[in-house]
Amino acid sequence: MLHEFKIAGPALDDGVPIHLAVAALDNFQSIVDKSYLVLAGSQRMSGIDREIFQLRAKQFTNGSLLTYFEIALHGIQLSLPFVSSFGPQNLWDYTRDSFFFLQSVCSAVQAGEKPTYHFENDGNVAVHIGDSTHHYHGPVIQIGELALPSYQNLAHLIDPKKLSHISAKPKDQDKQDIYIGPDDRGKFDIPTRIEKDTQAIHCEIYDFNKYKNAGKLSVKRPQQAIPQGDYPFEIFGSQDHVEYIYSMLQPQVQLHCLVEMESNPFGEDKVHKLHITGISP
Repeated sequence: MLHEFKIAGPALDDGVPIHLAVAALDNFQSIVDKSYLVLAGSQRMSGIDREIFQLRAKQFTNGSLLTYFEIALHGIQLSLPFVSSFGPQNLWDYTRDSFFFLQSVCSAVQAGEKPTYHFENDGNVAVHIGDSTHHYHGPVIQIGELALPSYQNLAHLIDPKKLSHISAKPKDQDKQDIYIGPDDRGKFDIPTRIEKDTQAIHCEIYDFNKYKNAGKLSVKRPQQAIPQGDYPFEIFGSQDHVEYIYSMLQPQVQLHCLVEMESNPFGEDKVHKLHITGISP
């Protein structure tokens, strides 16, 4: 069964810019990969996985980037007890449903509403948003969470001077299964907020870019203001970055920071980024 993937807009009126085509196709491939990975029970696409699962382009047309492709699966083994069969149509159905799921929960958190989840014994999930309830097969939630960054990247390609819409569907179907239109650049963006109180944390700075005044740090000590883990950070204001460069030589430093939280649509809010206000000697 053939499907189509299409991008269209002013930038494609006189040929197809390769960088736009590659970015769109790469993120679309990544989205469908997440459906395969979840249903196959794999953590990442290995060489063997890529031999088993491929999107194969069959035809390109001019005037836009319109690609007809087929979903090729060979010798796949099921790993999820609630998935009765696994073929190209099942994989596409889960990809389509994850798009609608993400549309719903991202729209909710953008409006200040928090989705809640009820996992049922038959493997399905009830997602409650305000007075509405949506039902999904369990893998859809996991696929959506993994695919969100690729959907964000795809939506961010929308630009009135370049791309007007991105879509995908079965070739012989009129209705689009996936559609990102001219007003959808921020469709999958997740709101964040900066907490008012400054926090002191002990951590290790293991990456720092002096040109961007930003880097990454690791919180290893338990029972601090933020959970253990790795986080991106930015230096707040016009601080001298030399101290931060030297701090990379230390196994632990104490930083003072403002915590930027993300309105996580999949569960409890989580740390998005740290804004460093100072470093202790």
